[in-house]
Amino acid sequence: MHTPRTMVRRVATGVLAAAALVVAATPAHAQAAELSITRYDIREGTAQRWYLTCTPDEGTHPSPVAACDRLDEIGGDLDRIRFRPDVACPRIYDPVRVEITGDYHGELKIFQETYPNACFVEKLAGPIVP
Repeated sequence: MHTPRTMVRRVATGVLAAAALVVAATPAHAQAAELSITRYDIREGTAQRWYLTCTPDEGTHPSPVAACDRLDEIGGDLDRIRFRPDVACPRIYDPVRVEITGDYHGELKIFQETYPNACFVEKLAGPIVP
């Protein structure tokens, strides 16, 4: 006969084994990305915030599929959307600050960048940043 302590130990072992199988069977890509994206139009004094989840592609972001596709294309490397002066945009100074924080497939992301104007945001950070 099994004692209550033995039964608890067996149940706990079974639960842990089942959880380990679920984690092992879940592909890394299936882990959801969850990001908060904030855009500050500095001269206007306005801010907009969106929430984006990938796998499934949803949230308050207006184009979650395009944003998640772009994130996958750059492998979640937000440094690839930083300001570059060689981008063809008007040289009008109307700064836009972008902040992105959260998780991208198990990796913590913290990104901040100020672009000279909305054109740079669109060409470099779009469609991640609307």
